[in-house]
Amino acid sequence: MLPLGLFVKIVTPVVIAYKLRVGTPFTPRVIATYILGIAGLLAFYAGFDLAAQEEARARYGRVVTGVIEERYSTTSREGTRHIGTYGGRNQTVTQPVVTIKGFHFYETFARLLVTGSPAAWVVDYRFPCDAGPSCYGRDFVTEELWSRLRAGQTVNVRRAVGETGTSRLDENPQWSIAFAQLGISAVLLLATGVVSGRLTVFGGPAWITAPAVVTAVDRVTYKDAVRWRVRFAYFDPDGVAQESADEVVNELWKPGDECLAVFRPNEPALATMRPVSLRQNGLPAT
Repeated sequence: MLPLGLFVKIVTPVVIAYKLRVGTPFTPRVIATYILGIAGLLAFYAGFDLAAQEEARARYGRVVTGVIEERYSTTSREGTRHIGTYGGRNQTVTQPVVTIKGFHFYETFARLLVTGSPAAWVVDYRFPCDAGPSCYGRDFVTEELWSRLRAGQTVNVRRAVGETGTSRLDENPQWSIAFAQLGISAVLLLATGVVSGRLTVFGGPAWITAPAVVTAVDRVTYKDAVRWRVRFAYFDPDGVAQESADEVVNELWKPGDECLAVFRPNEPALATMRPVSLRQNGLPAT
């Protein structure tokens, strides 16, 4: 099955290209909604996947003896090499480890929530495994654990039966990081709903009204009735031009007349028309 993180990264440019092709405008609200939604999905997948790994390690894990290879930090403490998404400011430190793995926004914020520090403390280690003479792992650990470890020191490494490509030090459980990532995901997805207008908080308006202008009036004949379809144009709260239509029973409207467009915050393109005089009769105003 295609991992959610990879799926999101593949689908996102396809959706953007499609919207550009059909001419759908990218308003600030739409852009913010996409960014928050994608970020929330990535954080959710990372947290859920890590929690599933921890569950498997707890139920079906086994511990083997490994050896610390090297320590890193984002502060270059004790002369260790710098690790992060850039080379570091200390030019005396040679060959910094530049990597994005472990430094995605949800991983960095999760560590900040759990440890209270933006610094990262990392150890590389090797351990015996079925894939070859040695397998290698890299753990982001607490500052306290990092300070106790040294290159060449033996450590216990935990891995679930059948787990490949990942592992962790037995002293470094990941439950708190997993829950922090899931919490970050929840906040981002909640923000996505609010920004998109599909989720209303603090008693926001259920309906929005906007000034509109009648653009066309067409006679519509049904089997036993005659109505007039009134087309009208207006701008939504994002400043995007919209056009909708409504039917009335009386021939009272003509092109150029002023009216009100009434629509839900999350459906600005689907509006009903009201006379301007109804603004004073309880309809919400923008």
